[in-house]
Amino acid sequence: MYIISQDTYFVMGMDKLLKAINPHATHTLVAFDRGDGKILFFSMNSLLYILSDDRGFNSFICTRFITIDKNSSVSLLRHELRKILTFLKGNEEMYSFREVHFSTTEYKIMLRFLDYQSSDTIAEVLGLDKKIVSNYKNAILRKLGLNSMADLMHIYNNWNHCFCSLKGKVMPGAIFLPGIGTNELKMIKAADAQATKPVELPLFTKQTWRKPTRRAEKHLLLSN
Repeated sequence: MYIISQDTYFVMGMDKLLKAINPHATHTLVAFDRGDGKILFFSMNSLLYILSDDRGFNSFICTRFITIDKNSSVSLLRHELRKILTFLKGNEEMYSFREVHFSTTEYKIMLRFLDYQSSDTIAEVLGLDKKIVSNYKNAILRKLGLNSMADLMHIYNNWNHCFCSLKGKVMPGAIFLPGIGTNELKMIKAADAQATKPVELPLFTKQTWRKPTRRAEKHLLLSN
């Protein structure tokens, strides 16, 4: 299982725990530190599917994954990790779990908040009363399971940093860089990789992971 996090101490602790549980495990699964005290677990193919999606972060935040608290005790983490590994093993082709569905207006407002617009600006641009925008904001946070818009922005900024993204979408030329002797996985710009000359994993190659095929039907995040 790969570990993606900006927290060096967490990476070291999780790496040690994973090696103790299964030192010979293959890297088909991912533990992602979302940046708000939650650790998400999913298959590598699921991550690649989201990164290849034109919606980028918007696709990610609207998808529910297996989650545990980052500050859980070591014994609880070990117990939960065993259950998660058992559940996900053999389901590496699973691209996503249950999705959060927004109304068209909710989705538009969320996108504007992610563009760092204030509630007053959103109300003016969309021609809505400020109280109506506030109600929509609360509905968005409730569906995402977050306490504040600041939490959403923190997750958004963490995503952009972890996946070399601009406005939620992976920048051209970004590659995965697996750690040497560790389960850590980073995404960096190709130019940065040339300076260090480590072993590199392109975002999509037949030698690493298969690029997920698009679903035949458009997978909508919006509900009527």
